[in-house]
Amino acid sequence: MKGRVWKGLLAVSFLLVFCSVAFAAEMKPVSLRVASAYPPPASALASKHLEMWEQMVTEKTKGAVTFKNFWGASLGKLPEHLSLVQSGAVDIALSYGWYTPTKLPLENFDYVFPFGPTDPYIVAKTMRTLNEEFPQFKKDLEKQNCVKMFQTPGTTFVFLSKTPITKLSDFKGSKCAVIGRYFGRWIGVIGAVPVAAPGSERFTMLQTGVVDSSFNPIDLAYTFKDVEQAPYCLDPSLLVTSWISCWMNMKSFQKLPADVQKILLNAGIDIETIAGKDVNYKWSDMIWAEWKKNPKFKYAKLSDADRKAWAEKCEDVPAEWAAEVSAQGYPGWELVKRFQEVSGQLGHKWVRTWGVKK
Repeated sequence: MKGRVWKGLLAVSFLLVFCSVAFAAEMKPVSLRVASAYPPPASALASKHLEMWEQMVTEKTKGAVTFKNFWGASLGKLPEHLSLVQSGAVDIALSYGWYTPTKLPLENFDYVFPFGPTDPYIVAKTMRTLNEEFPQFKKDLEKQNCVKMFQTPGTTFVFLSKTPITKLSDFKGSKCAVIGRYFGRWIGVIGAVPVAAPGSERFTMLQTGVVDSSFNPIDLAYTFKDVEQAPYCLDPSLLVTSWISCWMNMKSFQKLPADVQKILLNAGIDIETIAGKDVNYKWSDMIWAEWKKNPKFKYAKLSDADRKAWAEKCEDVPAEWAAEVSAQGYPGWELVKRFQEVSGQLGHKWVRTWGVKK
């Protein structure tokens, strides 16, 4: 009996392997054009995630699917990458929906939570869970003629400053470069003056004294060499966001055989897990090691007491976001609640409950 079972299992295994090889052999080789809003993989974590995903796909398709990459926003500015892939000018784009909030209003979702998870795996797993629970994420991208391949986490956000900042009172009156609608409000309540600026401009702004500090994830701060102008680092354990988004043109995706489509999507799940559990930690370790080579570099961690005091000062931005997107027909309150529930179940300790209806 056992012999027949093993023979049956071996036959099934052989069939699966044969089918896998067969589709790759029968499929006409395709080279997909990819626009990355970020520098090449050697200096940009986002591009490293993309490169690893591409390698998985090429390997699993036995070389039938390859990629031609255009790095460093060479085909268009950051906000233009959605339209590049939507129109079919490229097959795939690596960017972030934060830059196109009117078209993808849910894509900046995890940016609204101060003192959210800083474990990249918790962030990746939470966002994957929510994307599966709430079909609105997928539907929004379908309206833009896109399919999401993956959405991976970045690294922890820190302050890099020209003079030492180690506690909340040190922020009073200082000018800090930030992005988005919310970060400026967070630092405003502790006395800092927010200055909106993209990451690519921070080095010069710090160099010329336009700002005193910069708030960015360490991978972007590393890419733009900000530590050369601002060697004092304060780690507030404020958040990690899942900002690295890879989208594929819907028509380009549908042209591929069903088995190949599945390979692309499964590789996306794999890279989210690998990034959260391994790659991001190694990348962060590399950055810290490089920064420590600067004799002026100093690291400080914000105290738990200051973190709690800061959290209590912050307005309930997640509640504002929930009300705003709910007015557009999205389940905003449910999303805010589930983000905290899922991340909490995975181990994050929230210092405050967000999204409280009044």
